Amino acid sequence: MMLRMRRQFSGGFTLIELLVVIAIIALLIGILLPALGEARRTGRLGVCLANMKQIGTATHSYAADYQDRIFAFTWKKGMALSKWPELNNATTDLVAAANQAVDIFRRRADREDIPQILGWIPHVYYTHLVIQDYLASRLPEKLVACPEDRVRLLWQTDPKAFDLGMLQPCPSGVPGDPNQKRWPYSSSYDTTTSAYDRGKRPDRITQAGVHNGYFVPNSANLGNTKLGDVQFPADKVHMHDRYQRHTGKTQIYFGYPQAKVPLLMHDSSVNIFSTDDCNKGWVPTAPTSGAPTTYTYQPDVWEAPTLNGQPGQTVTGYYRWSRGFLRGIDFNGTEVYTGQP
Repeated sequence: MMLRMRRQFSGGFTLIELLVVIAIIALLIGILLPALGEARRTGRLGVCLANMKQIGTATHSYAADYQDRIFAFTWKKGMALSKWPELNNATTDLVAAANQAVDIFRRRADREDIPQILGWIPHVYYTHLVIQDYLASRLPEKLVACPEDRVRLLWQTDPKAFDLGMLQPCPSGVPGDPNQKRWPYSSSYDTTTSAYDRGKRPDRITQAGVHNGYFVPNSANLGNTKLGDVQFPADKVHMHDRYQRHTGKTQIYFGYPQAKVPLLMHDSSVNIFSTDDCNKGWVPTAPTSGAPTTYTYQPDVWEAPTLNGQPGQTVTGYYRWSRGFLRGIDFNGTEVYTGQP
């Protein structure tokens, strides 16, 4: 009879074997995590570009419905279009536009607690409300917030908690101020001034000394710009992200030449361009001057810091202040000098 010898195994691992397995797993995680992180980042970029593309498509639909007009606030002084009496019969066009913005907040966000807001310029950071109203959007809506804009997305989660100062960081002086309830409905994407300013000098909107300050004369003619007046639709910026969010390790304000931000052009195309590839723009009240608009980027606590770490730094307006407004060109061509319109 032949005896068969069988080797007995305990079924366990030695300490050295366990350490080897752990080391291999750690190595694989180290290799895969950056790739997964980059995939997520690429996905967020895709969502951001899709957001802007959808706004661009809606822009052309709006123009088709409203006599070729680019979306902007349309209420004028003396109009009575709101069901809330205090939002009617404004004494200036600027107040009428502010009333229109509040009317949209109340209807689309169910925020009847937001009061009439005086002393602000809604065109600068809130022109997007008009296209959201046109689309019958429920506010706040992620369409107007970049997926990398974590602060604004946080505000959107609970606007009433924002009102109480519970969602930080937030703009200075917000908690308890009813006039600041608008912030959760703001956008990552700015509308360039040429899309809503069709005035003549000297009655044009101009940049104040800091990045979030503007001068608007009571005689300014805002709104009613037409898509057909855009001379270079593929090379003229309509909306842009305020910051570089998708490349590099830190966010960078768009006015720095090295910034790369998503841009929506007037032909509804969307891409990322480096700011230093853009024409530098003009001073709207001095159209024959070759100088661009310059101002100080002075960030609040919730905004991206300056590149030099100082409280403020001078930047250039670029496509925010395109020379020639809608007749001008931002990319792929030299500036168009339009004289004294």
